[in-house]
Amino acid sequence: MAPQQIQSLEVLLASIQELQMKISQELSENPTLEQVSPGNEELSGDILSNTESVQKNETPEERRENDDDGMAELARLADSWRGGDQNGPTTAFSAEAAEKRQYLFDSLTVEQSLQEYLSEQLRFLDIDDKTAELAELVIGSIDDSGYLRSITADLATVSGVSLEEMERVVRLVQTFDPPGICARDIKECLLLQLEHRGLKKTSLHALVRNHLDDVAANRLPLVAKRMKVTMDELREMLDALKHFNPHPGAHLAPDSPQFITPEATIVENEDGYTVVPNKSHIPKLRLSQQYLKILEDPTTPPDVKEYIREKLNKSKALMKSLDQRQSTIMRISEVILDTQHDFFEHGIEHLKPLTMQQVADRLGIHETTVSRAIANKHIQSPRGLFEYKFFFSSGYQSDSGEEVSNRSVMEKIKDIIALEDPKKPHSDQKISDMLKKLGLNVARRTVAKYRESMRIPTSNLRKEF
Repeated sequence: MAPQQIQSLEVLLASIQELQMKISQELSENPTLEQVSPGNEELSGDILSNTESVQKNETPEERRENDDDGMAELARLADSWRGGDQNGPTTAFSAEAAEKRQYLFDSLTVEQSLQEYLSEQLRFLDIDDKTAELAELVIGSIDDSGYLRSITADLATVSGVSLEEMERVVRLVQTFDPPGICARDIKECLLLQLEHRGLKKTSLHALVRNHLDDVAANRLPLVAKRMKVTMDELREMLDALKHFNPHPGAHLAPDSPQFITPEATIVENEDGYTVVPNKSHIPKLRLSQQYLKILEDPTTPPDVKEYIREKLNKSKALMKSLDQRQSTIMRISEVILDTQHDFFEHGIEHLKPLTMQQVADRLGIHETTVSRAIANKHIQSPRGLFEYKFFFSSGYQSDSGEEVSNRSVMEKIKDIIALEDPKKPHSDQKISDMLKKLGLNVARRTVAKYRESMRIPTSNLRKEF
């Protein structure tokens, strides 16, 4: 593909945040591209403009001197573009860019990682260097949830020590904060937390040590029988167990917030709903009139003209790609609004089946263009913020001829399970039969697939005793 085609695809795929970075980079490297504020102020892109040169008290001699300096700078940029300056044309912006980067770095706050937190505790221990080295190896093998993911025997082999010595080091790290850290599995994690609280010789400790698999499989009557306790006593132990943390390292793992900016907003008004593009987060761009005049000037050297033409072509290509991107996303948004009007009016149960091919056919574009246009993008609506892909799904046709999205079917399954008797939960086959009574022919295996995708346990695990 041509460079312009590649850039167009990149712009179409980019989220608003990625697009802002791409535009900012182009503004810093391309002097023929300008960013315009709502008041038409020139914010970037014209190296010849000088704030002092527009002052009223500037003399004609000073203005000519500034123009000469600007032309000399432009010639230097053209020379660097041809390869005369190895630093490239960004040299003129390096001082300002360095200052911005330093400000950014000074503004960053770095959260302490779990491994750093554990290593800090290690430094306060009075242990020999060999043990400290082994402990660092163990700490480096702990994941963000707090579990030791490397096999102890493998760590011993790598370190050239015995399995017993490595086990001793693992037990040492397991005494660190937070309680339950460095466990090999959920059982060991809970046992470490129980021991930390002084509950080693309790029925709760015995429950975790001997019956955790049966609890996970919801075989509670069997557990109560083997432990010789009543169901009420077992329920009290399980309630107490819920206060322990199965992921002791999770609260120390780096948590980078995700900022989402919608591409468009669906607004409700007197006439119904309208799609409004989100233009406020995409800078308004234009070509530099200063450089266009220089290009038309017959006295401008040929190499400078060649440099300006190259940069202008890049600016035009970027602006065209941005226009195509917004047009494509808006057209797709309007198809979504037209197709899913009942969803915005009444809710998820009225979501209709919609495929990318259907949208592509309506817009006269390729299916892959639709796929790229909606990738990692969101739309705001009266019913909340949604990913574009939320509105694309296959579906069913009810006995009455109504088209129903598979997301709507999943919502119906969730509602059926929410209303079931917890002592007699519905099987997947029972749910399938209930859906058929509603006019939806959904097979048992499909019910199971949808249930699993919603992370709803099987009927055996949902049963309460």
